[in-house]
Amino acid sequence: MSRHKKSRPSVTAPGRQAETGTCDRASISTEQFTTRERVRQPGKIERLLSPGAENALPLRHLVKLTGLPARQVRQLIQAERLRGIPILADNHSGYFLPGSPRDVEEFARSMRHRAEEIIRAANAVQRGGKYIE
Repeated sequence: MSRHKKSRPSVTAPGRQAETGTCDRASISTEQFTTRERVRQPGKIERLLSPGAENALPLRHLVKLTGLPARQVRQLIQAERLRGIPILADNHSGYFLPGSPRDVEEFARSMRHRAEEIIRAANAVQRGGKYIE
């Protein structure tokens, strides 16, 4: 067996050819020639959803479709929302994409109301100041 490590082949991987090209031995990145705006790729959860509350999917269906635990599905939903993907939900039907501007407004109002209730509960507990030893 040889004691020398094999060197990497000098051939570029097929997937890499789309990213870079060579011209007179100089590597040129296509990144320099693309616009700053990128086409947003749909998120894993977004691809599974349809517009309108009438087409909502409950969490248990998203769990089955993705094969992921519920906690991880909720984390994906949160991550996609924070990237600007408008994944909406209601307490009755499940998750869906907006079918109208009204859907977005109702969802935002519901989330703000929930946030206010959480803050009220936290403040009330903190004001109580008692704890069990």
